[in-house]
Amino acid sequence: MSDKKPVSGVDNVRALETKPWDEVAPARSTYELLAAAAARWPDKTAITFLPTGALDEEPVRITFRQMMGRIHQAANLFNALGAGPQDAIAFLLPLLPQAQFTLWGAEAAGIANPINFLLSPDQIADLLNAAEAKVVVALGPNPNLDVWPKVESILGRVPSLKAVVQVGGFGDEANGVYSFDKTIDQYSADGLTSGREFSSSDIASYFHTGGTTGSPKLAQHTHGNEVWAAWALAKMWNVVHDDVFLCGLPLFHVAGAFYASLTPLSQGAEIVIPSPAGMRNPIVIQNTWRLTERYGITQVGGVPTTIVSLNQVPVKDTDVSSIKYGVTGGAALPVQVEKDFTNQMGVRLLKIYGATEATVVITASPPGSEQRYGSVGIRMPYVDVAVVRLGTEGTTNESCDSGRVGAVMLKGPNVFPGYKDESQNEGTLTEDGWLITGDLGHLDEDGFLFLTGRSKDLIIRSGHNIDPGIIEEVLNRHPAVSLAAAVGKPDEYAGELPVAYVQLVPDATTTAEELHDYVSQNVSERPALPKEVIIIDAIPMTAVGKIFKPQLKWDQARKHFTGILYWLKDDGLELSVEVGESKTHGTLCRVTLSGNPSRPRALVEDEITACLNKYPYIKSEVVWQ
Repeated sequence: MSDKKPVSGVDNVRALETKPWDEVAPARSTYELLAAAAARWPDKTAITFLPTGALDEEPVRITFRQMMGRIHQAANLFNALGAGPQDAIAFLLPLLPQAQFTLWGAEAAGIANPINFLLSPDQIADLLNAAEAKVVVALGPNPNLDVWPKVESILGRVPSLKAVVQVGGFGDEANGVYSFDKTIDQYSADGLTSGREFSSSDIASYFHTGGTTGSPKLAQHTHGNEVWAAWALAKMWNVVHDDVFLCGLPLFHVAGAFYASLTPLSQGAEIVIPSPAGMRNPIVIQNTWRLTERYGITQVGGVPTTIVSLNQVPVKDTDVSSIKYGVTGGAALPVQVEKDFTNQMGVRLLKIYGATEATVVITASPPGSEQRYGSVGIRMPYVDVAVVRLGTEGTTNESCDSGRVGAVMLKGPNVFPGYKDESQNEGTLTEDGWLITGDLGHLDEDGFLFLTGRSKDLIIRSGHNIDPGIIEEVLNRHPAVSLAAAVGKPDEYAGELPVAYVQLVPDATTTAEELHDYVSQNVSERPALPKEVIIIDAIPMTAVGKIFKPQLKWDQARKHFTGILYWLKDDGLELSVEVGESKTHGTLCRVTLSGNPSRPRALVEDEITACLNKYPYIKSEVVWQ
């Protein structure tokens, strides 16, 4: 392991910025970045694949030389099928070695377009058409996943498509379906037969974001964006060639592609793929600590719900001393979950705050600093982060003072060049290149960022971005509904769960149960299914006639916190809970108590604080009457 001192603060980041990024960049493309690693460590294991995640199975080992050969063959195959540098090569694949070959081979041949294979056929067709995909690579017939039937059902609806490549199937070349595993060996493993010359400004990928219905948003990443992400994360967290990453995140998510794959592979480190389902596989969760012992894993983690699950798996006598740190991101992390992980594992849980539009990372926890619970870390090298007064997101002239909540913006080599559909860029990029995140937060005096909420309406359930419009569109089609609004309610495990409020048309006689059944039958994204439909007299509106969703979110939080604090009544106390806006903390939960408890008041207050600290973005306050 490297004995280099870990990054501890913004001063260390500044030390990495003594030269312009263009002079520091290690490569012009992801292809060149991976080729350099393969040239330096050709016989070292790059990928270890575990077919089921079981402890006793024989792993599939792939060296850097072999991986690079497969990337060459995949790229050459895609070129032969008619995909050039400006063409999209889409793929719908779980976590298989072939998915790695496809992703990096697609970026070497053209533009990679990873798609969530769990989406509905209509959503997949919309994304393929938005990307104008020339080639699609998909999992063949499989008893556990229905990817292939979805692909078959939409082939005639994507005019741009020239060829389909099937992973794990026999193909049907007479009908334009090629077997990946049978066909790839026909192509050279020694280099790119296209002779392509790369520029850092070339588009490398299209990743779909947020809501996936209606008009799909495809975020473009340049090769320069992605090279920066791998370099910056490696520098921030001192990733070296003898690290071993547990790669359990799907490649259709930027964290799986760039943090869990490109970053370690570019440094000559090994990635362990724990079954096609990754960290969504219950067997893998239960075996994570034993797999760590067997394969010497140095980094483990996932979205907050994964961390919650791992916290429930005892380490016992397993040797997990190889772990340098845990990593989480994708959604807000409750402080108690962070503490529980550190207490069990004895190592830091580092956090990534990022966005698809920011090529995975904006800030990250510096491993050499003291633990700052609630913080998402400091800015990455060559990235400027600003917190500006709400309503002034188009400029950085209205920066907030330290500790004051505002809108988070950033500028740097991680900022994407825009959506493929340029009409969707409005409100996302300023004229001078700043990215408006839609998140709320504040910076402390040392440059650590704390997030306090989202100005966007997205509901984040276990790291899954849910566009509330998906729910609202369905409910608004019901003849008894006048107006609908979907918001997130607090949840200790998932972070947020969707709920829907509806205002009925006059004299309507429907029930909340009937509306819930209706939305259940018509919402295509299962995570977006609201836990509850609530009928109210009137949806709250602003003075200019817009739905005021914060009032609904506060209502949900008030009900939830009143419920989880009901035990106070058993101690002879009366309580009222109020939730509303805080100018300094985003959202404030004020618990007002009256009566004489059987225990010291300070102890009661500590117990209340411990309960509410499980919910990010909420500041709690206890008042006695």
